[in-house]
Amino acid sequence: MTFLHKNVGDEQALFGSDLRDLRELHAISFDQACRETRIDAGILKAFEEDRISDIRDPLFAERHLMAYVHYLGGYEPYFKAKYQAALTALAAHREASDVIPRTRIHFFDLFVAPQFLAFLGIGFLALLLGGYVFWQAFLVHTAPMLNVISPEDNDRLLRPRVLVRGETIPGASVSVNSRDAAVDQNGAFQLELDVRRGTTILTITAKRRRGSETTVIRRVSFEQALTDTDAGNAFASSSQAVATTSTSAASTDGNASSTVKP
Repeated sequence: MTFLHKNVGDEQALFGSDLRDLRELHAISFDQACRETRIDAGILKAFEEDRISDIRDPLFAERHLMAYVHYLGGYEPYFKAKYQAALTALAAHREASDVIPRTRIHFFDLFVAPQFLAFLGIGFLALLLGGYVFWQAFLVHTAPMLNVISPEDNDRLLRPRVLVRGETIPGASVSVNSRDAAVDQNGAFQLELDVRRGTTILTITAKRRRGSETTVIRRVSFEQALTDTDAGNAFASSSQAVATTSTSAASTDGNASSTVKP
């Protein structure tokens, strides 16, 4: 066993310089010591520089210290006492959870295959539900399509009835001047209405069950044609008016002649 005489104070718990002196006494380089002991270089450097607080697990590192002291031929009880004194001084400044042995947990250690698949499934279902809600909100705020095939705007009618035909989306409700029109499964609709003489405004509205609506305006006009009876009555009235005018003119001429005769 190699002996190294040094003056050591009782109040000091440092041993790093003793380790360096032992290593230099045997003419062993630091790299050689790391290679032959197979101890991590960071741990050996922390031992020799008295940086016990930098060691992640100081309690377990005591085994490395004893192996290193045995490799250098030092007195193991002395270094063990020094190391325990250093641990006691370190424990006064650190929490107990910082010095107990523990396994480092990585981020992906918390994920296992079943839990990861369940997480993906829940996320996929949430994505589908969110997409469905967004699509329904989009449909509610989007006006339905409305294509009026007949009548055309400013169309003239030959009879006092008009046929309103068109197309919209399936499931929509259609009304013409507040009268409901039947809509089939393909979205086609039609409704026949009576119109009065003159110009009639048709307000055609397509509306979703829950949502906005689309409105199209059509103007149609109907002028009633004269029948044969009406034409005869009109001709008789005009003939009577002409005869009355002629009689009045003849009476006026007779009166004028009687007035001029001596």
